[in-house]
Amino acid sequence: MRDGHLPGRSVSGALLGAARYLALALAVSLAVAETLINESRPEWQYAPLWIIDFAISAGLLAGFWLTRRGRWIPVLMAAYALALGVFYLAFFSHLDPELPEELRGSGLIVYLIGLALAASAAGLAGSTAAWVRAETTRSKLAPEP
Repeated sequence: MRDGHLPGRSVSGALLGAARYLALALAVSLAVAETLINESRPEWQYAPLWIIDFAISAGLLAGFWLTRRGRWIPVLMAAYALALGVFYLAFFSHLDPELPEELRGSGLIVYLIGLALAASAAGLAGSTAAWVRAETTRSKLAPEP
């Protein structure tokens, strides 16, 4: 690592940069959407269902901030992994044929959850690829014992 940048900047840096800014967009969008959805109801939904969304947003923002110098990539990966798991559960639970109609989300909500699921998968793949490339390059540059 030189000058605070990832070795192999052309590929690793581009992957990490894309994953970072996707995390920023997803974090802000998720926090705003969750707030708007809950504020439009007479009461906020069951607390664990909205707390996890804000925890995901916080993790993605932390990952965005901590990876600005090409370090702490596993924090971003962990935030994406959490988001992927939560969105996977939310998306496919809405598609459950046994779920009563009144509990299903609107088509728009399911579409947005699916979009967030895809973004989380892309972010996890991109940040993981950047981390693997950076670690491979670091191990090649490390002095032999």
